Amino acid sequence: MTALPIKVAIIDDASYEKTETFTVEVFGLTGGGTFANKSDKMVASIEIRSDEARRTLTDELIDKLDMNTDEIKLSASTWGEQFTEAMKYDGDDFVSVLMFVLSLPWKITFALVPPPGVCGGWLCFTTALVFIGLLTALIGDLASQMGCCMGLLDSVTAITFVALGTSLPDTFASKTAAQNETHADSSVGNITGSNSVNVFLGLGLPWATAAVYWRYLATPETSAAWHARYSGEDWFTEGLQPGFAVPAGDLGFSVGVFTFSALCCLLLLAARRKFLGCELGGPALWKALSALLLLCLWLFYIVLSVLSSYGLLS
Repeated sequence: MTALPIKVAIIDDASYEKTETFTVEVFGLTGGGTFANKSDKMVASIEIRSDEARRTLTDELIDKLDMNTDEIKLSASTWGEQFTEAMKYDGDDFVSVLMFVLSLPWKITFALVPPPGVCGGWLCFTTALVFIGLLTALIGDLASQMGCCMGLLDSVTAITFVALGTSLPDTFASKTAAQNETHADSSVGNITGSNSVNVFLGLGLPWATAAVYWRYLATPETSAAWHARYSGEDWFTEGLQPGFAVPAGDLGFSVGVFTFSALCCLLLLAARRKFLGCELGGPALWKALSALLLLCLWLFYIVLSVLSSYGLLS
């Protein structure tokens, strides 16, 4: 048995940092050598812990000066800086130019959002939330019109064009987070968090608003129209009090397929963490296979849901 050391130089940059990790992979043994676990490679995870003494000293200094570093950093941002950053181009290929041109109008629009330093960040948060809502409504209406022109069912349009239009911005944001962050938390958390907002806030607020309307603002004319619209439903009974109602249709089947696909995605992330040491990226082969599997899960969900919507699975 022969042991050889692997030297990794650690350079102290004298900066305030959090604990960082990296992995070392050893593979491609020759000369009859094998690994202890009979696998084709060994992966070691190395953790570089932060300098506690330096971090403690910095924290004490900030406390004594009563400084809020985040507030200082954010308050330095101005509308001029936001517009400059929105129109900044970084790239040298056709794809970069295309993405810059397509995203420029939206970047300029969102550069109108007040800087985070104004009113403690609340004005920025509120305005950005309004902008996002308006953009989502615009994309949803455009996608619905496209589906209508193509003769598609509303349920099919919702899980294809509308879903793509509202989720692609989150996809690009997660891609950027995956490239710029050491860990996958921000990337995966952005996707799950945005979908949670879509479900709980995007559905909850309209439902609450409609419930208030039917309870306090409904007129005899709207109540008569409500009875005429839903009189053919199985759950309808004479004398039923009007209220906010959206028949589920084949939603149960679609949610079931989506739940199965989501569980497969979570299992993939868990397997990658166990065997590759990373949820995203990694060796080229496994990265491509993971992307292909996720794409197949999405197509699996779309195909089965569309077939169910058109009654081809009954």
